[in-house]
Amino acid sequence: MCSNKTLKRFFTVILLAVIISSATTIFTLTPIASTISSKIPEIHTGAVEIIAENIGPLAPGVVKPGECLNLTLRVDIYNVRGAYAWMISEERDMLKLYNYTLSTRKYNSRLLELCTPSSIVSGVYDLVVVAEQEYTLPRSLWILTSIPKKLRIAVFSDLHIETGSPTPREGDINRFSATLIAHWINPDFIIWGGDITDTGSEYEAQITQVYRYTYLYKYPVLSVAGNHDWPGSSYTKYLGPLRWTRVINDKLLVIGIYTVPYAGVEGVAPPEDVAFLEQALLNYSHIPYKIIVFHYPMFYYQGELTTRYDDEVTLKPYAQGVVTPVSSYWSPNMTAFRHVLKLVEDYNVTVVIAGHIHRDQFVKYTSTRTNTTTYFMTFTSTAHGVALYNGVGLFELDLESGELSFPLQPPGFTGFTNRTTPIASNSLPIGVNVGGGLTYTPIRVFYSATGYKIIFENKYSWYSDLSARLLWVFPWISSQNTQVILTTNNTGNASISVLDKKLIIDKLFTLLELKLPYTNRIELSLYTIEDTTPPIIELFRSIPDIPVLNKTLTLYFNARDSEWGVNVESLRVLFNGTSIAVQVLKPTSYINHHNNVSLRIDLLARGSNTTITTLEIEIEDLNGKVSQKLYRIIFYPPGATPTEPPLKEIEIEEKPTQTTTPSPTPTPTLTTTPTQTSTETTPTPTTTPATPTLTPPPSTTMPTQTTQITTPTSSLTPPGVQGLYVLVVIVILLVVLIVVYALRVKK
Repeated sequence: MCSNKTLKRFFTVILLAVIISSATTIFTLTPIASTISSKIPEIHTGAVEIIAENIGPLAPGVVKPGECLNLTLRVDIYNVRGAYAWMISEERDMLKLYNYTLSTRKYNSRLLELCTPSSIVSGVYDLVVVAEQEYTLPRSLWILTSIPKKLRIAVFSDLHIETGSPTPREGDINRFSATLIAHWINPDFIIWGGDITDTGSEYEAQITQVYRYTYLYKYPVLSVAGNHDWPGSSYTKYLGPLRWTRVINDKLLVIGIYTVPYAGVEGVAPPEDVAFLEQALLNYSHIPYKIIVFHYPMFYYQGELTTRYDDEVTLKPYAQGVVTPVSSYWSPNMTAFRHVLKLVEDYNVTVVIAGHIHRDQFVKYTSTRTNTTTYFMTFTSTAHGVALYNGVGLFELDLESGELSFPLQPPGFTGFTNRTTPIASNSLPIGVNVGGGLTYTPIRVFYSATGYKIIFENKYSWYSDLSARLLWVFPWISSQNTQVILTTNNTGNASISVLDKKLIIDKLFTLLELKLPYTNRIELSLYTIEDTTPPIIELFRSIPDIPVLNKTLTLYFNARDSEWGVNVESLRVLFNGTSIAVQVLKPTSYINHHNNVSLRIDLLARGSNTTITTLEIEIEDLNGKVSQKLYRIIFYPPGATPTEPPLKEIEIEEKPTQTTTPSPTPTPTLTTTPTQTSTETTPTPTTTPATPTLTPPPSTTMPTQTTQITTPTSSLTPPGVQGLYVLVVIVILLVVLIVVYALRVKK
């Protein structure tokens, strides 16, 4: 028998070991509670690096229930313990969580086989690999049980994330609008035609991943990179592979390759991509219908062509003064052009999709050699400068006959009609086009640290009864129990209702029913807190310190609102009673937080004698609460010494706080970068062109309704919670050992 002294030593050692291990666990585990924040993080922080080379958010792996998928990894991963796939799906008027365990087989540190259960339902899933940590591949697994006879396909191209024309705000409007139209037409999947980002930066790739997750959650997206995504390292890090093949229910083959303008003598088609295309067509030659996607169009032409790949009379390389349908992008390497066109003929490719030129061009190509027809469809830009308008492409492919159709044809639809000017009107118009003076569906989503304000407007008569059921997923606060402040405000017959919502870890899933007739507008606010106070306006810099006649005075202001944020569209600035322009320096786009806004105002007073002027600034927060500032500004002749403060705030009577959101106002275009050019020769600052809008008819503004909803976190176990379970077990064990030790000592 052991002595009491020996037992004491034994339990002391055990106790110390448990305490050390518990402390180590406390400092190494990162349960979800440790990341709880009272603020919604900036949009790009929600992106994750994807660990796979062959699948990603813009190229999900496609399998049927019970089938397996090989995962080629970008990094070495050891000790893989399992994998699971989960999604939120719409079931009638509710959101339902599906979560499935996948069986895994590891071939080596870079190759992993994942097998799905036969019971898994159709949809797009987040894929999670569990090893020493959890690795998430968002929207990267597409489960298909069946497909319709007519496959409906939407096309976005040239999104140029984080920019727009003339400013990023117009780009955001068009990108938001595109997702609304996508939900309206409800495609089976969406193709993106390249130039997804604008500079290829990591920041833009992160935003793209979150944009795809937030606004196109339920749709599979298959994308290729474009020249603006070059060199592609950020693209592959966050979005997916540069080249891929996907087979859809043994009926349709979709191939994406990377065409870039930096391939030297190879033109835009690098040899490795041409070889990949040829091998894919050979491997899947038995698939009846085929779509190829790349960024640079082979033709710059509108209409029908009847020829063959080796026709050197019709298909001449582009040069100045040469009439040819061949695009200038492929012309530097006609060998590659003819080789790819021969592959299209030999394998009877159904459709070739491209972008890049920011306009629609449709070519019906009939080969006199193989007697096959291929539809080359180049689509306009979704969110950047365009020849006619920004848009979303839509077509249907009959998987029994191979017939191509266009279920929604906007006014002026061109199709494959020959036109001398190579431009068409085939896409569905969206958003705004400032250069063309066009406004269709100016959708805005204001981001802030506490939530979102969404404004839907329909100003296109052809969309007479625009309605959609939206499954949008907003970045949210990580919390086990959080409130959602919900308000709506409409004009006319527009309506929106939140059918259901779920909070999963740090994402708020919302199922929205939207009805948006022509000329109508509706607003939806989703926030974590109530809005109780108006914004604060502060002058923080004046250049020069003393205003001088006949020289530009530049004033910098901050507008702050820690609750719902500042509405930059509500800015009103009067200089001596005359409305003038204002430059919004920050935020530069709708997707940046609007809680802190930086403004620049340029003023000029002409004359020779000391001149007293007034400057009035009015701004609202995103709940319609108004703040005003009034300043007296004295402009002095050059060299004069001020006899009183040259810039002084004047007290004004406080305006009553509005309880309803104001009636519809035109969507302003706000300059987002400071202008350094002197404006000495002009009496007022350089004006910024306003986004043209149609004048809305008389309408009724319904009072805002506010409801406070407590939304518990879903039962899906988030990453890190497993660590909490381990910690709880260790604490219980520690307590038991202490009790046993105390009893032993007492004896």
